[in-house]
Amino acid sequence: MIVLIAAGAIGGFFVVGGARQSATIDAASGEVAARIGRMIATAADIASAQHAYVAPGQPAQPWLERGAMLLQQFGQDAVALRPLLPAGSAAAALDDVDTAFKSIVALDATARESLKGEQSLLAADLIFSAARTSSGGLVTALGGLSAAARQAFAGRRAAIEQQQWAAVSAVAIVWLAGLMALVPMRGSGKRDTGSVNRGLLNLEPPVATAPGARSPEPGLMPSSPPPSPVDLSAAAEVCASLARTTDTGALREALARAAAVLDARGIVVWIGAGEELFPALSHGYDERVVERLGPIPRNAANATADAWRTAQMRTVASNQMFDGALAAPISGVSGCVGVLTAEVRNAREGDPATRAVAAMFAAQLAGIMPAWPAASSAPEPADTAGIAASGS
Repeated sequence: MIVLIAAGAIGGFFVVGGARQSATIDAASGEVAARIGRMIATAADIASAQHAYVAPGQPAQPWLERGAMLLQQFGQDAVALRPLLPAGSAAAALDDVDTAFKSIVALDATARESLKGEQSLLAADLIFSAARTSSGGLVTALGGLSAAARQAFAGRRAAIEQQQWAAVSAVAIVWLAGLMALVPMRGSGKRDTGSVNRGLLNLEPPVATAPGARSPEPGLMPSSPPPSPVDLSAAAEVCASLARTTDTGALREALARAAAVLDARGIVVWIGAGEELFPALSHGYDERVVERLGPIPRNAANATADAWRTAQMRTVASNQMFDGALAAPISGVSGCVGVLTAEVRNAREGDPATRAVAAMFAAQLAGIMPAWPAASSAPEPADTAGIAASGS
């Protein structure tokens, strides 16, 4: 419980801190956009003032003063803008703006000298040729700076959001695993220990352990090393991949990665339609093997159908010949719509963390399962208890 509380606190710290950083980035982005917009307007005013230097019929001195004021204002905005920009392409784009601005300052000084020497034609030629080209380059450089700044701020915001989702996913996994370890779930003591053969791909009726029955002697159980810890970071990545799934190819890739996380030899996704389960997608098995499975009736006496009927996790224990298996119900808002089965190695069917991660994958699949005909809500047949009693 202490670990769960600490995980929640750490996750909340990351989420709140990320929200504050995002707000700071949004404020900086707005300020940068406003300054760049003002600099673009100032560049246009500088060009207009320079044209007025040599306009016939009007005094040049007021426009010379206005031009100097605009140049000073643009330079101050450029200096104030630099600390607000993220490092990288945005800072490089500001260097291009500085270069174009220095060219305009130099041309303006030359035009002023020409006017001072009463060489109006030379000043006009300079303003309407080289200065106009430099003004256009300055506006173009400011546009590139605006685009680079938006991209840089968007990248920083995306990185913070990714960290937030990673933190939330990690906390969710820790809480799911912790709650399953702390709270005894209904039916968690029921495990299929009969003829598993090929795990959940074998559709023969399993022999369930009756309540109160004695467990096999330790010496008769297959010896195997304890399973290695589940990679929670990889599990979080699989959940993110399932959430982003848009086609069958992406779903197959996500199932392959899920199999690696669960240490599963194969995975089958079953979809309920009416009174039967159909294999919709698989990984790790030959397609011809999956096709031969056919549908599973709702009242079938095996772990897959039992998980569908009860919407509870079911396991098939490993033995000296075959691997164990997990059957995780895929439950949505309309009830249990299918089952995720995985044939796991190294006795992982008994590992609480592996079961929790399998349940998490099944929960993710519930959001992307197609709308098939609803399954019957009839109660489980009464003779199920007889099957359990026969295995005692």
